[in-house]
Amino acid sequence: MENMTNKEVMLRLTDIHKKFGSLEVLKGIDLELKKGQVMAIIGPSGSGKSTLLRCINRLEEIDTGKIEIKNRILAQNNGENVAEYVSEKEAREILSCTGMVFQQFNLFPHMTVLQNLLEAPILVQKRDKQEVTVEAEALLKKVGLLDKKDCYPARLSGGQQQRVAIARALCMKPDIMLFDEPTSALDPELTGEVLKTMRELAAEHMTMVVVTHEMAFAREAANHVVFMDGGVIVEQGTAQQVIDNPQEDRTRDFLKNML
Repeated sequence: MENMTNKEVMLRLTDIHKKFGSLEVLKGIDLELKKGQVMAIIGPSGSGKSTLLRCINRLEEIDTGKIEIKNRILAQNNGENVAEYVSEKEAREILSCTGMVFQQFNLFPHMTVLQNLLEAPILVQKRDKQEVTVEAEALLKKVGLLDKKDCYPARLSGGQQQRVAIARALCMKPDIMLFDEPTSALDPELTGEVLKTMRELAAEHMTMVVVTHEMAFAREAANHVVFMDGGVIVEQGTAQQVIDNPQEDRTRDFLKNML
């Protein structure tokens, strides 16, 4: 594993709190993600993993704390200790360096695979269609689906749709990729092809945060593993430290059921 100590910090979360009604889902999360790092977030259902991921790109808003992406502040506490976000325009700018892949593939059903990839770079980033088409086709080739470029999503398997969703996110040229349980909606035999694509991204030092229950993936591809339970980080470190040699009882109990 390469040395991460002097790498640029891409994402910093400081004392993040989030409630849904009276239920406190995140109870003071501190995290730092460095350039080229692959961070796997593991833990039982309901531990706050997906909420944390959704807070990073503002699909959910935090109550208190500070979010910095590439040294730009997205949200921080005001004088009343309530998190305040930057303007809508600035938030969009800051978040434009993040790409997200969800459990559900969220492809546009009325567009072909290629059209799904072209839509955002052309409409949002105002990029040249020919240039984007060349990049989109290269990405489809990379995920093994160039031959499906003119198909509609309904004609693809779940694993193929998820690989298209990954290619679509990459088409926006993000600096940070966020994955929320990207294989949980897939049959086991289709999971492997999606994880293979993600392993390849990890090998290319794509900066990634992956919420996952795939322990083999976390062990092989992640250079930083975070174990969450009950809205807090129980322990974090290398895969060897957290998965192979956990220090906390809660981590050990969880892994006993997973491995």
